[in-house]
Amino acid sequence: MHPSPVTWRDQFLYFLLPDRFSDGREETRPKYDRTDAHRAPDPIAWADSGSRFQGGTIKGITGKLGYLRDLGVTTLWLGPVWKQRADLETYHGYGIQDFMDVDPRFGTAEDLRALVARAHELGMYVLLDVIYNHTGDNWFYDDGGVPVSEVPYRHSPPHPVHGWRSAEGGSVTKIAGRDDGVWPEAFQNPEWYTRAGSIGRWDPEPWEDPLHPDVEFRRGDFQTLKNLELRDEVLSAIVDVYKHWISVTDCDGFRIDTVKHVPWEASRNFCGAIREYAESVGKENFLLLGEVTGGAAMARDYLDIFGRNVDAVLDIGEPAAMIAGLVKGFADPRAFFAQYQGHDILGGHRETGRYHVTMFDDHDMVGRERRRFSAGNAGPHADAQVAHAVGVQLTTLGIPCVYYGTEQAFDGASPAGGDDRYVRESMFGGSFGAFGTEGCHFFDPEHPAYRRIRALAAVRNRADGVGLALRRGRMYLREISAGGAFRLPATGELTAWSRILHDHEVLVALNPTLEPVTALVTVHRPFHPEGSVLSVLYGETTPPSVVHHDGRALVRVGLPPAGMAILS
Repeated sequence: MHPSPVTWRDQFLYFLLPDRFSDGREETRPKYDRTDAHRAPDPIAWADSGSRFQGGTIKGITGKLGYLRDLGVTTLWLGPVWKQRADLETYHGYGIQDFMDVDPRFGTAEDLRALVARAHELGMYVLLDVIYNHTGDNWFYDDGGVPVSEVPYRHSPPHPVHGWRSAEGGSVTKIAGRDDGVWPEAFQNPEWYTRAGSIGRWDPEPWEDPLHPDVEFRRGDFQTLKNLELRDEVLSAIVDVYKHWISVTDCDGFRIDTVKHVPWEASRNFCGAIREYAESVGKENFLLLGEVTGGAAMARDYLDIFGRNVDAVLDIGEPAAMIAGLVKGFADPRAFFAQYQGHDILGGHRETGRYHVTMFDDHDMVGRERRRFSAGNAGPHADAQVAHAVGVQLTTLGIPCVYYGTEQAFDGASPAGGDDRYVRESMFGGSFGAFGTEGCHFFDPEHPAYRRIRALAAVRNRADGVGLALRRGRMYLREISAGGAFRLPATGELTAWSRILHDHEVLVALNPTLEPVTALVTVHRPFHPEGSVLSVLYGETTPPSVVHHDGRALVRVGLPPAGMAILS
């Protein structure tokens, strides 16, 4: 089996949905040209097609690993590939019908194994997206003798079952084939499901224990996706399923869906069993990355530095919005960096770097409007801004993860704010291409955002002290002066921070405005003799000389509109 990385802090993740990324036939279509937008002739049909399978495949992803490696990506997070219902359009992969098979629309188990093997050959790792909180819409509730997919939540007694969902979508009493009901066979037991109906309250009430296994958001269904009763034999069965996929694919970790909705004890047992199995086959640092919505307090409950629960959580929600606000100049940089100060609810320097995966765009946009970072940004600096949002991830604490299409400045946005299909555009062409297009692909390594991200990642991925400091070092927001007293930067001002590891400092500066800015920036005096000159590793700025004044070591940094620089 392929060995694990020494530390996941060294990795740069890329998340994609298999249906939307590549079908391997991009050479048959033109590349997107901004001067000839390839607009879909019928915008209503274009939007409607976004709720259906587009045709992306596992082999298509394998063929684009070079594109990702050249970007600087070191780890691929693959959206769910497990078999979905043939009669439903769950293109996202989160409605599993057969836990023991890959969806034939994506490919085969052998295709998946070949993808992981090829990634390993290229020096990359692969995370598989797994779901064990719920299954797909594989059976019907009985609503007065009528089969329905959803009923309102109730704690008890369990709602009655009308029948299994057949391959054609009808209600049947017996499962006749592999496309009927749910598989493997053990999951065909109605007692394995809470049968509590759909979640109505997604967060605990103030008087509730947020970790109690019987709160509504842990017992209810995700709309039509049926919630599993994760006790004893059910949990053992789901653990066996994912042990199987480790052994078959040689993957390097799991991104675990909807962890918040799994009882804490079930999460602890699942993670412990998977970790033990991974260690037994030589994967000493198999990553268990949890999606924990509900804020920092909820995330902290599922992190356990003694290795009994998830290893890391996704910083979705408010932390993601803070990155966007910082880069666009709408948010106070002090609030962003305050997340990492001391030993707060998200942990200290070392804990945050190891246990948090940073994102600003994703496929759900939980708790915020469904709008990509670049949505509505038609200005001349839009490409630099989205690249520098990734640059913030690459140079601050945490494990950075970029969502597919970000490197091509995708600008998907839901017209009503709540429809996630619009942030799940097709990269390869198809009928639901980005920017309202069809029939053209977006794999452009010369795109300005792609080129900037590639340059930023090259600095972070370096094997020397610069790369180590950016990946593992402590972090400090730096005081600046734009002509007055030295102070921490405010909203819309040049913002600078240092990453320090042992005797090495790397300085990062960001201009969140659309005008040129210049400021004096404080650096660590013992590392920088007066008259020494910092090297520019990224960005459009003059190499600054160090000046000592009034007990400080200072460098003057000038940045163009929406500019960013890395100095050492």
